[in-house]
Amino acid sequence: MSEEKVLGGLEVEASLRLGSERLLLLFTQERLILAHVAKIGRATLALSSLLGRVAASLEKGQGRGELGKIASLTPDEILRHDPDNFAVNYGAVVGLTMELAPVGRSRIFLVTSDMKVELAASPVAIEGLRDLVMSLLGEKVVFRARGS
Repeated sequence: MSEEKVLGGLEVEASLRLGSERLLLLFTQERLILAHVAKIGRATLALSSLLGRVAASLEKGQGRGELGKIASLTPDEILRHDPDNFAVNYGAVVGLTMELAPVGRSRIFLVTSDMKVELAASPVAIEGLRDLVMSLLGEKVVFRARGS
């Protein structure tokens, strides 16, 4: 059997009580992994409101390359990289719904046997992983337009 490796992934955002958190949603042959990248607090949100695109581009520049850096690690190294990183075996996934928005952020709903997680991501990034995710999760994954 071949060694488990990261096959693909995308940057996602999870809402927190005070701000949000950037994560990477990664897919391997056996499981999906949620890896922490950065917390974005109220100060960042206020700065982004004040400076608009300038603040957003600076913020994104700091995390540029995170997907590439993390994806070069083995799945076990990714899980050890941050104590809050975790994996879900595909057998524990009840459903994964990708709600694609025509503009703005799309939503991802991950339901497992013991949790439900709502994430936001770029619709372009989600579309880029459609075939991979379908091949790994089959009937457990649903792609739909937001509002349908």
